[in-house]
Amino acid sequence: MNDLFLIASGAGLRDGLNPCIFMACAFFIIQGLWLNTVTGQLLGPRLGFVMAYALGTLIFNFGPAQIFTLQNNFISIAKILYFILGAAAFVTGVVFFKDWILNGYGQTLAGKPAEKTKTLSLAGRLSVNLASIAIAVGLSSLSSLWPINNYIVILGNEAIAKGQWQRVMPMLLPYIIVSMWALWILWAFLSIKNLRPSLLKIVCAAVFFTASSCMILIFK
Repeated sequence: MNDLFLIASGAGLRDGLNPCIFMACAFFIIQGLWLNTVTGQLLGPRLGFVMAYALGTLIFNFGPAQIFTLQNNFISIAKILYFILGAAAFVTGVVFFKDWILNGYGQTLAGKPAEKTKTLSLAGRLSVNLASIAIAVGLSSLSSLWPINNYIVILGNEAIAKGQWQRVMPMLLPYIIVSMWALWILWAFLSIKNLRPSLLKIVCAAVFFTASSCMILIFK
């Protein structure tokens, strides 16, 4: 049991270098900034996004869903999406970097936040959550194409095929939790109270530039 835990944790630590986890971090920033500006509500949609990403990673990396993600058609479409997402992340990174420079010169950042509203309507909350979940599932399916350490996937699927759930279940949870280490670090950083705007801008720019380079260069 301890060996499985160590194997799963080690594999998750390496798989945390997945390009899609950095894209997930980029979306996590956009989601947080938009929600905080418009509604002031962060926890629910963000938690839904993280849970959907974790569950999607399980589904697409283990079992029959992995066969779907390895089809040639899916891979071809995924490469196009990588370039689109990478380009969008680069443009957004430039915007954050520009705001960081302006902030350093003491200039007012472009655009003023809209006034916060107390609550969203039921339809609005449902739309935000469904959009977050859809993006999380999409990114988790793309992440299945980047298994740095295939051993954990092979071991897990072999155990599932043999019906040895008692063997595979203890390693799935630590694998998924550890593989999202970049997202956890970003969540903790964005949770810091009284965070300096200049520091937030430069970190956001770094996240978007990293996501862009990962998405475009690795899967060119």
